[in-house]
Amino acid sequence: MKQYGHFNDDGREYIITDPNTPRPWFNYLFNRVYHALVSQTGGGFSYYKDPKTHRILRYEHIHPDRPGRYVFVRDNDTASVWSATWQPMREKMDSYKCVHGLGYSIISTKKNDIATDITYFVAHEDPVEMQIVKVKNTDSKARNLSLYPFVELVSGDIELETVYRNIICLYNIAEYNEELKTIISRKKRFHHRQQNVGMTFFTVEGDISGYETNKEKFYGRYGSIEKPMMLIDGNLSNTIVEGEDMVGVFKKDVTLAPGKEIEFVVVLGYDIDQTKVASYIKKYKSLAGAKAELARVKEYYVEAVNRITVKTPDPNFNLMTNIWGKYQLYAITCWRGTSQYHGGEGGLGYRDTAQDIEGLLSVQMDLAMEKLEKILFWQYNSGHAVSGFSDIEGSWDKDADGLTMKSDVAVWLPYTVISYVKETGNVDFLKKVFKFHNGGEATVYEHILRAVRFLYKERGAHGLPLLRKADWNDAYDHVGIRLKGESVWLGMALARACKQMKELAEFLGDTEVVKEMQEKYDTLSIIINKEGWDGEWYLAAYNDFGRKMGSNENAEGKVPLNSQTWAILANVVPKDRLASILDKIDNYLSTPYGPALFAPVYTDFDETIGRVTAFAPGTKENAAVFSHACAFKIVADCTVGRGDEALESFRRLCPMSPAKQDHDHYKVEPYVWAEYVIGPGNKHNYGEGSFTWNTGTTPWMFIAATEWILGARRDFKGLLIDPCLPKEWKECSIKRPFRGAIYEIEIKNPEGVNKGVKSVTVDGKLIEGNLIKPHGDGKVHKVSVVMGK
Repeated sequence: MKQYGHFNDDGREYIITDPNTPRPWFNYLFNRVYHALVSQTGGGFSYYKDPKTHRILRYEHIHPDRPGRYVFVRDNDTASVWSATWQPMREKMDSYKCVHGLGYSIISTKKNDIATDITYFVAHEDPVEMQIVKVKNTDSKARNLSLYPFVELVSGDIELETVYRNIICLYNIAEYNEELKTIISRKKRFHHRQQNVGMTFFTVEGDISGYETNKEKFYGRYGSIEKPMMLIDGNLSNTIVEGEDMVGVFKKDVTLAPGKEIEFVVVLGYDIDQTKVASYIKKYKSLAGAKAELARVKEYYVEAVNRITVKTPDPNFNLMTNIWGKYQLYAITCWRGTSQYHGGEGGLGYRDTAQDIEGLLSVQMDLAMEKLEKILFWQYNSGHAVSGFSDIEGSWDKDADGLTMKSDVAVWLPYTVISYVKETGNVDFLKKVFKFHNGGEATVYEHILRAVRFLYKERGAHGLPLLRKADWNDAYDHVGIRLKGESVWLGMALARACKQMKELAEFLGDTEVVKEMQEKYDTLSIIINKEGWDGEWYLAAYNDFGRKMGSNENAEGKVPLNSQTWAILANVVPKDRLASILDKIDNYLSTPYGPALFAPVYTDFDETIGRVTAFAPGTKENAAVFSHACAFKIVADCTVGRGDEALESFRRLCPMSPAKQDHDHYKVEPYVWAEYVIGPGNKHNYGEGSFTWNTGTTPWMFIAATEWILGARRDFKGLLIDPCLPKEWKECSIKRPFRGAIYEIEIKNPEGVNKGVKSVTVDGKLIEGNLIKPHGDGKVHKVSVVMGK
């Protein structure tokens, strides 16, 4: 089994030892206004605030993993040229190493007795990324070199550029600012609706002997990034661009005596406020400024990942919960709208953002609140919500009320708001007034009530919620387009929302809403168990023509995972049906990577169901092992006390699980959650990972680990201690902040039970029950938990 890297001793760095990985292995470098995706060979792209409208760098696709942020090296005595990051010239290196860390990546190579180290990172707050470049002569003789930092520039709307390449490039301007010694690029404003046109700046510390902005000149006639013709003789043209494709290239001449090195900074950034550019350059275009900022970034992430820490007998559980899953959660909550797989879509998905917030509440409240206020605004005054939104371009929805779009989005808002109240105890937030994006305003409490009431009102012939263009499964995009199809899963999700709303209303003393939500929950539970039950498991949906989906009557798509797990999450499954649905999860759907989303796969397009039936078998929503759905399953396991099964699924989902050790087969990054693994219905690629980083798996796995398996769970009245452990774990611990105090919770399981708390001691005093009332005193409190029958 081929492996291309490993974690360092403390797990905070992943070290890649071969640049030729089966797929590009990325790191996300980011702050709240700027995102840089950097692969193990410097490939990737950057953007400011929105990946569609304010794209900075071009990136073709993950298969070539080009272009990127490169430094070309030219030996002027021999005229040999290579790229210090391996890509794009892909010359054989004498040595290579890439380190992906929290907030930084370092690519170190050696070729022809020249050693290079390039450290990539994004400033803590400003829309700027930097490279600290070190070049050392390890030869016994002096070396006469030219160094060429390179980027390919877009500086505007990447979607328009992709579709209308021959037109949009005509708005390009790239020039050299003599005063700032900086390449400035932008697109002219070309439409009255276009606002806030930005500017890219690219500069390098120290003296230069030339620059280039014209892509065609740099590559040469019919040339490419693999062998730029200008580097043959080494001279750049020092010309500007108007109406052509743009690059940014500098030439920096150095002579290095034996053993000597040079170190300098490369700065790239973007802002719509062009008056700030000079201040950014002044601040960061020096080794001292860049290194101080790098230290600040590293210090921030050390503190960030230490806010919640766990210790269990399972090292992979610890690694994903303490470090990489948490870092991934921070990254995608900031930047969920794009990835290396699809770089042209802007904005944020509504349901995605809601779930990210819920995962983030316990570790980064300020960011969670920033996003929570956005999703409150992007709700319709009807109670429905948009499918997605962009701060720059607005709603994704094509119609005025979103009624032909995704059906489930509003159901996630009550979950998120209620989780916020449980985490903070701040019931006054429910009284705060927020606008709806299409007019009117209401309190937060009214916002979430409207969400539930809307979904309950919008039901079909069987009494189940209308599915419209999609429920959670986006690829059910033809199931309900005639506004008759119904979702069994969404009925369960709505029942769960009603149950949570009832509990909130009880806490608030709102007896009318308690009664309303109980009645709605009871009605839905009866309907789900009558119309949604197929004899041995729960259905997925009814399509517009009343045909069952996820039924024994179907040859394909017969047994759906989500309807079984959410029957448990919504607490609608009767006791006499529980064993049957668990059997389907554990046996019929099981794989070494986790349960498949459903089985069997679809093999031919069905226009009454949608694109799920057209996807290659086992890919995406067509019966892949969909990690997000597997995370639902882990929480469901804990809900019914199945600690052994919960941990086993967690282990299988981990990117470093035993089934994923052959990197040539698994292919994707072995340090972050993947959206899915290709399922057993695919004869050729079963077990291959896909679509890493941006996945709803991330918040759910963090919640599953901290709140359900280790059981330090937020509640209205305090911190509930309710672990659901595998029998093999005799002790474990979690440190968790909660309402102005920190709780260091030691859990002992001497009898090897899955569930059950015998005693909870706080600061040496035995408490009644397993709910810790908030201290709010800023202190650290020691909690001892003993589990048993």
